[in-house]
Amino acid sequence: MLLALFLFAGSLFAQKNHSISGKIIDALSNEALIGATIQIAGTDLGTISDANGLFNLTGITAEEIVIKVAFIGYEPYTQRHNFTKNPAPVFRIKLQPSALSLAEVQIEGKAAGQIRAMIDQKKAENIKNIVSAEQIATFPDMNAAEVMQRIPGITLQRDQGEGRFVQLRGTPPELTNFNVNGEQVPSPQGGVRYVGMDIIPADQIDFIEVSKVMTPDMDADGIGGSVNIKTKEAADEIPDVRATLASGYNNLRQTPNYQFQFTYGQRFGKFGFNLNSSFFQNNQGTDNIEYEFVKGPFFGNQNAGVNNFKVQYREMQLRHYDIIRTRISVSPTFDFRFNKGSFIYLRAMYNSFNDDETRRRLIYELDDALSETYYLYGGVVHDVRDRVKKQGLYTLSLGGEHKIGKATFDYQVFYALAEEKEPERLEAAFESPGQAIAISIDTSDRAYPRATLPNASNAGNATRYGDFTLDELLLENRLVTDKNFTPRFNLSIPYNFSTSSKGYVKFGGKIRMKDKTRDIRSESFGAYTAQSILYPGVGPKLSLETVNDGFREDNLLNQGYVLEYMPSPTLLKDFYEYYPQHFVYDRNATRTQSFGEDYTAKERIYAAYGMFRHDFDRLMVLGGLRFEQTDIEYQGAKILLNGNRFVGIDTLSDKRTHRFLLPQIQLKYAVNENFNLRAAATSTYSRPNFDDVLPYREQDREAVKFGNPNLRYPKSLNLDFLAERYFAKGLISGGLFYKKIDDFVFFFKRFAHEGDPKDFGLVEITKAINGNQASVYGAELQAQFKFDFLPGFLKNFGVYTNYTYTFSEAKINQRLPANFTDAVVVFGEDDVDFFDPDQAQETISLPGQARHTANFALFFDSKKFFTRLTANYHDAFLYQLGADSDLDEYYDEEFRLDLTANYDLSKNLNVFSDFINITNTPLRYYLGNSTRIKQQEFYSWWCRVGLKLNF
Repeated sequence: MLLALFLFAGSLFAQKNHSISGKIIDALSNEALIGATIQIAGTDLGTISDANGLFNLTGITAEEIVIKVAFIGYEPYTQRHNFTKNPAPVFRIKLQPSALSLAEVQIEGKAAGQIRAMIDQKKAENIKNIVSAEQIATFPDMNAAEVMQRIPGITLQRDQGEGRFVQLRGTPPELTNFNVNGEQVPSPQGGVRYVGMDIIPADQIDFIEVSKVMTPDMDADGIGGSVNIKTKEAADEIPDVRATLASGYNNLRQTPNYQFQFTYGQRFGKFGFNLNSSFFQNNQGTDNIEYEFVKGPFFGNQNAGVNNFKVQYREMQLRHYDIIRTRISVSPTFDFRFNKGSFIYLRAMYNSFNDDETRRRLIYELDDALSETYYLYGGVVHDVRDRVKKQGLYTLSLGGEHKIGKATFDYQVFYALAEEKEPERLEAAFESPGQAIAISIDTSDRAYPRATLPNASNAGNATRYGDFTLDELLLENRLVTDKNFTPRFNLSIPYNFSTSSKGYVKFGGKIRMKDKTRDIRSESFGAYTAQSILYPGVGPKLSLETVNDGFREDNLLNQGYVLEYMPSPTLLKDFYEYYPQHFVYDRNATRTQSFGEDYTAKERIYAAYGMFRHDFDRLMVLGGLRFEQTDIEYQGAKILLNGNRFVGIDTLSDKRTHRFLLPQIQLKYAVNENFNLRAAATSTYSRPNFDDVLPYREQDREAVKFGNPNLRYPKSLNLDFLAERYFAKGLISGGLFYKKIDDFVFFFKRFAHEGDPKDFGLVEITKAINGNQASVYGAELQAQFKFDFLPGFLKNFGVYTNYTYTFSEAKINQRLPANFTDAVVVFGEDDVDFFDPDQAQETISLPGQARHTANFALFFDSKKFFTRLTANYHDAFLYQLGADSDLDEYYDEEFRLDLTANYDLSKNLNVFSDFINITNTPLRYYLGNSTRIKQQEFYSWWCRVGLKLNF
């Protein structure tokens, strides 16, 4: 087939055609001009300059031509050229600002990036949103996830106050694929495929492209869509040097933050080099209250029968976090241009994200409920977790593009490594003495319930800290590695029947080789004894008083919650190093935690496609077919227990193949130069997360979790329609979308016994299974423009706003009430029918689907001063299903306000400030209904001030 293509290409190459290329720049500033119109006089041949001011125009048959260049605010430019004298011209065209028009229309530096992104978005073959580096700089966003929250249809999941996981068009993050420089990147997290976008700093990005609709030459494993982050490249022989130096303040812990960024880029003839580097450290904190809930009987109310199964508290937790987050990122790029149609490149990206966290936690454990608010048997636990999570994402791509006559051949070899390390992770818990403590929950304020101790005879046990004994000490090392190696190629062959009937055909293929492992090595100690059985000598007493470093918080969440006598990780590590022989080794817990989550996964993904694009004057038709095959080989573990005693490990393996044939069709109609109508019908699919599909079995005291190798991959039919109208400095667009998703994946939960109920207690069993069908409907609206038509200083105001409405219905097997306790299930034997019984269905919303998502930003943009007030909102959405609807977990609505401002002190120096989370918006989860709070996490506001150098 390739031979036939080259023969066909050869026949096209024989035709006598000329081409021109070059760059359009401002004659005064030497800055690239984006969107300048280049036209061959007397013909329909024309193009516009791209994001770097570059253009390339082919298909010229005349030997002598007149080139006309036009751009708003500049004098028209005309040049005559004869191909006999110079058959391969490369132009550097300098446009002179127009004295008359500049008085009315000015393209300031801050608006140029917005215009650049809009031009690329308008030219795109598919429906996508593009955000440029210049736009990113006008928002106070620190990482890639926060940048994307400004895009229509995107909802964020946050971690410690920062954006982390991206949800696109009402779908969970696992249904979107994530790319750097056009190729998928692996995830540093052990259980999932999707990437936490907080690992990539915002100042490393040249463009973010969010494709809502796939084309056949794109990876098809993204039902929600595809995110691509493009790094910066050298654009001009004039050096591009940029630097940022900033520092700030975090209000909650009254601690500093620091930022440094440096960019250097320049072309040296045919060779281009760009280096972009950044450092950001944020000393931050979090105050948090969380509750664990179960369903069970209220004692003393047995006459209620099966109706005596109520939601009740299992734990109440007060949490205090001290966090230091450090991001270091470097992205060098090299390219060499042999001529105007042939170049090679080397692009690299290094991202290091260290999350140094100390969590102090006070836990009230609640058992034997008489009612929702009174528990006969309770306990108090003081615990600490100290760990440094080190995530890395490293990419390297070597590739090129070459013009062979009229055809274009491009290729790339891409390698990416993601890893997550947690060396020397420590967790320790001290519990109250053995006597039970009666605990009552005061729910007069449903948002902030609090524990009280109504029984004076045992209440003292909660504060007799000298008697608190070690319940568990866990020392652990975790390592996750995920590697992608991806070679690919594409061949595009244009054709031209006439000036109004032309297009191209394109073919390509790729192989992605993925290898992922998770390895956990634990040492668990269940107690401490001063008198060792095996070693002589007597050790000192170990209690909360022994390892207390004086920490105290007496007004957590401004609600009067008190945390005191919390274990110090430093003192506890020192104590363990001095007296290791007195700690009682827990063999069962050590082996269960060391081997239960380990796995290896190998995937070999093969893809090939064929596509075409044909332009009928104003109508573009793009279609094609993509084939993808995934060969998998997974290995997990089943921990064998006799009661709570570790017996051994069974190795579980799975090997199978998944194939998809995916047709795509898209239409774009240009009503005029600035008004497009788009429509698309596409097929996509997604791969389940590793925790969903790996063969494994995990167990703790009251819960069991199964992996499900028999999961079917979700597949979706997607219909899209969009209308977009562009203006000189803005756009208005509106669209509709629909997704019909078959075999979506969710966690099904049931209560059951894993054997004879006389010998096996009731546990909650969780397994990922396929839902029956889900439908997602949505509408997107977007507008951004300046008020140029207003008089005086009012013309400097503008808005950036978008709104997305999403509705979904997902069909799943009817969940059974939690008090159906006679079921028995044995893993690997009868669990298939257990999770897929022949029974009625129920309808839920698709997890991750927020009904309303909106952004609104009001900005003021004058010649030297810019400021923007930004509001971001999303509605509550279903986060995770429970065993029944009372236990469903929801991610609550959020409304955040941020403010940024900057002022040009000179042509090359700018001072800026950012004010983040002005509203002190918390992260909040609730259970079943919004009055039953499951978690509230507050971060307060933070700010920074800095200088930007640009020349």
